[in-house]
Amino acid sequence: MTMQTAAPSSTSIPRPVMDRAGKIAVSLLILLGIGALAGGVALAAKPDGSVMKFPVSLLSGSPFPDFFVPGLILGGLFGVGSFAVAVIGLRRWRVAPFLAFAIGCGQMIWIVVELAIIKELSVLHPICFGLGLAIAIAAVLWGWPTFRGWRATRA
Repeated sequence: MTMQTAAPSSTSIPRPVMDRAGKIAVSLLILLGIGALAGGVALAAKPDGSVMKFPVSLLSGSPFPDFFVPGLILGGLFGVGSFAVAVIGLRRWRVAPFLAFAIGCGQMIWIVVELAIIKELSVLHPICFGLGLAIAIAAVLWGWPTFRGWRATRA
């Protein structure tokens, strides 16, 4: 006689509710998406940094000869990626809060690495770090019931 365990039913895992934390997370993802897409397009379109008045010398010591690849990462991951997570959040996919948390943490890491490379602080750095932190916190609050539901199926 073989024992079979049933796979956890996705219907037993609650979908994220669009409560205050969910609305905040989605709103902040859209805000991040707008800024990151605009910055990414500006950097990729003019990799010499002239659109944003960044000298290429800021990248000395980095693996990048110009701002093209950083612009693609910024616009793709944090621009398009934030919009995509906001959309799946509005559709209440179970994975949305977890992806929002990843975007928030990724944004904080991006700022720390950027500061380590360019060694200059602008007013946007703490703002963008704070935006990532706010997204991560809102995502945890938003996704906690879904996480608890998933953990209950694993017990």
